[in-house]
This record gives sequence, structure tokens and C-alpha cells, in this order.
Amino acid sequence: MNAMEKVAWAELTISLGSIVVVSSLYPFLGSGATGGFGLLGLLGGTIWFLRRRNKAVLVDERDRQIEQRATLFGIESAWMVLFVSLIVIVIWSSQHDVRTVNTSLLTWLVWIQFAICYAVKGLAAVVIYRRQKRAA
Repeated sequence: MNAMEKVAWAELTISLGSIVVVSSLYPFLGSGATGGFGLLGLLGGTIWFLRRRNKAVLVDERDRQIEQRATLFGIESAWMVLFVSLIVIVIWSSQHDVRTVNTSLLTWLVWIQFAICYAVKGLAAVVIYRRQKRAA
């Protein structure tokens, strides 16, 4: 397993872990459960997988291409979920004659999109790495 695949696994694990923590805290804390998204701060620690050891090449063109594709998948999925969520909110509020949207709902949407982006990015990269044929 190369360094970028370790980064992908870490992104996937951290993102899913934060979603699980927030989901389990929500019944007890309500909107305070958004603090569980603080675990996403651990994503900054994935840079430690990319430390240079001796003079070995850690990231090559193939890794960069996989990273680009995975990032594109993550961003596109997060945008689509956000877009559909906003459409649902507008339709729901117009049918219930609600003129304002609660800011805590918008805060939840931002954090959920961040977690979805990195979870899909990590999952896409892991799948791409696992489907590749290895040299004999």
C-alpha cells in the first residue's frame, strides 16, 4: 500500500467516523452534536503519510491522477447533495408557509457536505487503487 492509498483510507475512516459520532450524539445533544464534526480536523494529519523517506518517490503521476479523479467525485457528490437539499428545503418551506430558514440547518448542511466530500473522495480513491492491476 503506497502513501496516497494510506491517505485515502485515512480520509474515508475519519469522515465516516465523524458521521457516526455525530449521528450517535444527535439524540442526546441535538444541534450540539455538530461538535462531532471536529473529528474532521484529523484530516490535516494525513500529511504525515507523505513524509519523505530517504530519496524514495512517494507520489507519482498515477497517484496524482487518482487523487484528481477522487477529488472530482467527492466535490461533485457533495455539490449534488447540497443542491438537492436546498431544493427540498425551498419546497418544504413554501408548502408550510415558512419564510425563513434556521441558520442551524444551514450549518448542518455545510458540515455534512464537508464530511460527504471527503468520504466519497476517500472511497473513490480506495476503489480506484484496489481495482488496478499490479505488476507481476
